[in-house]
Amino acid sequence: MKRNILIVAAASLLAVSCTSHYVAKDTVSRNLDGSRQIFATRPDADFKGWRLDSLAEPQVFDFRGDKDTMRYAYSMDVARDGWTIRQDSLSRWLQPEVTVSKSFRWFTTCYTYTARFRQIEGLPVPIGDYLTPDEQRLLFSPNELPADWTGCDLYALLDKLNTKYVRWWNHCLFEKEMETYAACSNSEQRALLSQYHDTLLAIILSDLPDDRKALHMVCRQFPELSFVEDIAKSDNDMSYIGGDWAFENLNLDTRVLWRVELPGGRVVEHMVGAERAIQGDYMIEETGRTINWWACILTFVLLLAAVWLIPRGALCGAGRSRSLRG
Repeated sequence: MKRNILIVAAASLLAVSCTSHYVAKDTVSRNLDGSRQIFATRPDADFKGWRLDSLAEPQVFDFRGDKDTMRYAYSMDVARDGWTIRQDSLSRWLQPEVTVSKSFRWFTTCYTYTARFRQIEGLPVPIGDYLTPDEQRLLFSPNELPADWTGCDLYALLDKLNTKYVRWWNHCLFEKEMETYAACSNSEQRALLSQYHDTLLAIILSDLPDDRKALHMVCRQFPELSFVEDIAKSDNDMSYIGGDWAFENLNLDTRVLWRVELPGGRVVEHMVGAERAIQGDYMIEETGRTINWWACILTFVLLLAAVWLIPRGALCGAGRSRSLRG
């Protein structure tokens, strides 16, 4: 089995029904400018300032086993130094740091595209608390599996890793929830939250990986924590997963099929999501080449000239030798 099978299966197990899918396409020209196009399933108000086009024919894309239909396309022209687009309303997975460059190789010109998706920082719970280094490598950077592995072996391993991963992920969300509710509470309420911390966490993690209850729902079991429900119902626009940080960094519901089209016609694809940036920066680096036909023609002409001149030079040299001897 190939090296990607673990992460493919793990992603499928972790996917939820409300997953948001996007297809992003960067098209690089020979001048290193180009365009970025993002396909979406529905009109999205987050793409302010982008051109919106309804696709004449809906396009179906495979997000590793989960197919989705794209009906709209948002596009933007990009200058050679403007590939890194920053827009607060967009998901971080749609805003990598991108650089493009080219280098001359006589017969070819090499074009290099690099996209950096920054590591998720400030994780409230170290992933090492749930997954060993070996398990992390299997889940995030799988290598070739042993030849004698069966589907049953793989399923058993994925079931174990998936459960641990989901428990870690939800523990992180829980800590962010607690942090958010504590910030909206008085000192007495914060003390109560701290007192019930372990009890609430145990209840939330006990239902995983099949289900997860928001913190304010679990707090209904304890009358003294009724203020959490009141905060959740207030008009402070709190997210149930603990605010913007948690939604932006630990949201597994957004997956982007990132496509790159380079000069020369090369098109490559990468699947991008939160799990890619847990252990470090996730890098996409691709290279395309175009043929320098003028260099090929010039080289051919120079070779022809050399083939034609060298024998004539040899003949002229032989003639001069005979005249000198005469």
